[in-house]
Amino acid sequence: MLDVSLSQRCIIAIGNTGNGKSFTATVFGARNVRIGHSSESETDTITIHPIEKGGFYVDTPGLDDSHEEKDDDGTKRSIFLKMLELNIRNITTVLWFVEPDIRAKASYKRQARFIESLAKYDGNRNVWDNTIIVTKGTADSSSQGPRDAAREIAQEERHTKEDLTSNIGEFKIWLFESSSPSNVFVKARFSSDQLNEYGVFKGSEPERILAKYESLMKGHLENPIRINLRKVKCSKCPEETDPRLAFPKCHSEMEYFHPNMERVHQGNFIDIHPSSEFHKHSDTYVEAKEKQVFDDSPQAWTVRVFSFGGVNPTRPKLEFGYWKCCNNRDVNTRGCKRVYRCCERDIQSSGCRKIYEGCRHEHREAPCLEICGCCKKRSDTEGCKRRCSNCKNDPLNEKGCSETKHNFN
Repeated sequence: MLDVSLSQRCIIAIGNTGNGKSFTATVFGARNVRIGHSSESETDTITIHPIEKGGFYVDTPGLDDSHEEKDDDGTKRSIFLKMLELNIRNITTVLWFVEPDIRAKASYKRQARFIESLAKYDGNRNVWDNTIIVTKGTADSSSQGPRDAAREIAQEERHTKEDLTSNIGEFKIWLFESSSPSNVFVKARFSSDQLNEYGVFKGSEPERILAKYESLMKGHLENPIRINLRKVKCSKCPEETDPRLAFPKCHSEMEYFHPNMERVHQGNFIDIHPSSEFHKHSDTYVEAKEKQVFDDSPQAWTVRVFSFGGVNPTRPKLEFGYWKCCNNRDVNTRGCKRVYRCCERDIQSSGCRKIYEGCRHEHREAPCLEICGCCKKRSDTEGCKRRCSNCKNDPLNEKGCSETKHNFN
């Protein structure tokens, strides 16, 4: 592991591909550096170069560079991870390499936001005091676009109207070797001192370029930017880390749903009589009949006297019909007992059929209601569980599924 102490300079180079980041590493004494001369990136990974006078030069992949499949957020995350892996916790100077382009406002702002994030959680430390804008061009080139972007981002992130970019250093540099033979600086045969006044430097004279950087970096070593980490929890996914190191994917919109749906009947089981009541006799009706009974008329007694009791006259007597249960003689009278038609049980008896109180269905009938197996609420009510509307997974237990921002509290 690299031993990075406060006495060492750590310079980080930020910017698009082709603006001189890798070449500048050689100016500070880095060796075996691949240098490109086009818009195609020569630096695909974060490279930490030891430099002269002690310290390190962090050469980064180009932000917004020529490879369409590359992701700025992923590159920024990789830069932080690489520095932490090598125990780099202090940055003395940020070199922001730009090229004048009035159409590059969005690109400038994205890069400025990353530079601003370097000082996140470092108290009130102003990263722009340690930043040098390195403009690819001669002394009359404009660096106003990057400076305006830096001011806007700094004010936005720190919620202030104060201009925090007043101490930004500026180095406008054009390599003499990049000029065509017809270029005025080539044809005029200026001396190195004269060329330098116009912002033109020779790659064969790196000591002159280094001297310019050294003058702009005064005070940086004594007041470095500290990369402090803070663990923060995202409310939309399981990510709990420093926002700058977070997994690039999160969950999109949340939705509530009911898991484990099941079909049931409504209400509790109850006993009922499905039909109405009526009056009924609980026993049979005894039909009317005629029988012979003792005749106590005078004529019958006369017969008994003259026959010396040998003859005992009787007479017919009608016995009325009646209901055995209540002795009511009227065969057409309504019953003496109230019962249910369905089972002819007494009205005080429990029901003869079991049904569900809510839906009035019997158990053998198909369930009529869909409810959640967890909260027991109807399927048309708001869900009791939360999930990602995109991947349908639990957002707090499954890593993010889409390129969307985290919500760090």
